[in-house]
Amino acid sequence: MRAMTRTSTLALVVCGLLACAVGVSGQGPEWRPADATGSGQTPIMPVQQEPHHRQVFQRGPLRILDLQLPPGDVSWFHTHEWPVYYLTTSDSPTVSQNLGEEWGAGRRGRGPAPAASGAPAPAAAAPAGIAPGARGPVRGRPHLMSDLSYAEKPNTHRIRNDGPGLFRAMVVVNETAGGDETVTEEQAGFTDKPISSNKWFRAYRIALAPGEKSPSHQHKAPVVIFQDTTGKGLGIGGMTFEFNEPGQWAYFDPGDRHQITNTGDSRIELIEVEVRRR
Repeated sequence: MRAMTRTSTLALVVCGLLACAVGVSGQGPEWRPADATGSGQTPIMPVQQEPHHRQVFQRGPLRILDLQLPPGDVSWFHTHEWPVYYLTTSDSPTVSQNLGEEWGAGRRGRGPAPAASGAPAPAAAAPAGIAPGARGPVRGRPHLMSDLSYAEKPNTHRIRNDGPGLFRAMVVVNETAGGDETVTEEQAGFTDKPISSNKWFRAYRIALAPGEKSPSHQHKAPVVIFQDTTGKGLGIGGMTFEFNEPGQWAYFDPGDRHQITNTGDSRIELIEVEVRRR
């Protein structure tokens, strides 16, 4: 009798789980990928939900995304609505297709159209007499850049990797109206000179020799730190973060005093990004 009761209970649990799975799977619109022309994808998702843009951290209106696009792969259509800051850690030629347009017709650069089957077209060959790679690197986007255009006009697009290697970029999203551009570095709580500055992001480069430490400092805005080169280090503040390869990141709240230490045997460079807001 006890064995029968256990069997019946197990059957009820299994049936309940199956019913729950069916109920969940029935929620929301049915997923349909885009066709070869770029039409028909449903639903269109925000950038942080697109599988190639993996969200690794969120703090209020600040997000950190890890964008990885293998060679020959195509992302899903996704929408950008807020300014972003990029650090490219692994480069490969990419081309973009805005929703409803041809490949390369939008503001993300131009490239060959895909084959009729929807497969990526091969990357352009080197000119005659020039060995592959002799032309230097071809970037899908600058190594460091911020795109503020999304604040004025949201954009829905997908990206294709036409190169032979992984395209990877670390991305900071600032989902605010930005900060006051008249605020100086000193007023912002950090006196170093930035390598770039705008209403949404102010970026600094930190370069440390083996064993060297940055001055202990703080900011009046939240900050994200990305490792830009090989090397090893620690970011120590309210929390401790390890740096051991390009793309590693750290986050510190406004007013959180922190210091970067090079714990390796080679030079390390990092990008510290103030994510500005009022």
